[in-house]
Amino acid sequence: MYFRERKIRLFIYSIFYLLIVCFLSSCSHPLEVKNLHSYSSTSFNTLEKKISIGIISTSNDIYAKRVLREVATGLSKYSAKVVYPYHPGGNKNVDYLAKISVIPEYKGSGLNFLINWPGFIVFAPAWNGYIYEVNYYIDANIIRASDKKEITTLKIPVKLDVRHASFNRTWTEISWFEVSAIAFVGGIIFTQYDNSVTPLVIEKVESQLGDYIAQEMVSSIKSFY
Repeated sequence: MYFRERKIRLFIYSIFYLLIVCFLSSCSHPLEVKNLHSYSSTSFNTLEKKISIGIISTSNDIYAKRVLREVATGLSKYSAKVVYPYHPGGNKNVDYLAKISVIPEYKGSGLNFLINWPGFIVFAPAWNGYIYEVNYYIDANIIRASDKKEITTLKIPVKLDVRHASFNRTWTEISWFEVSAIAFVGGIIFTQYDNSVTPLVIEKVESQLGDYIAQEMVSSIKSFY
């Protein structure tokens, strides 16, 4: 009798452990940017002559500065000598100045409510992820350094369609183990943007966005020098 009861307990524990493992494994969705391909350079432009560009950042956001660093890297690949960050009044002479502003905007989605409730029933946060919108509004003023004349202004809007879910939100799927009130309340809260997504997004997109912006700048510069 003792051994039989022990086997039953071990069986119950095994089933419970399996359920917990399955639950935890269904609680995440790796970060995905659905439309990142829209910000791939469709053509390869390189400068016909070597020029120097000083990049002046007008943004204080740490993630914006990471994008600018990649812009500088991209310009360097296309026959430009880049000084970044460029400090006006310094002892480094350049042909052009590029004053670049990157303004980030982060949005949640009302659809996250439905993903969380009743979506928890089919583990929707795991296979779909929560929906976020990450926008970067880029303004680049290109100035001829010799006479401080503004040559052109570029406005480059970037709107990223993001999917992501991590346990800091999907824990509300424990609604499987009780009435669905937790998922319902969580769904209301999770319509807001999750700030923990920001560093994941920038890590994934910074290189491609930097190259995309650099290509836009090169195309514009070639039209007037």
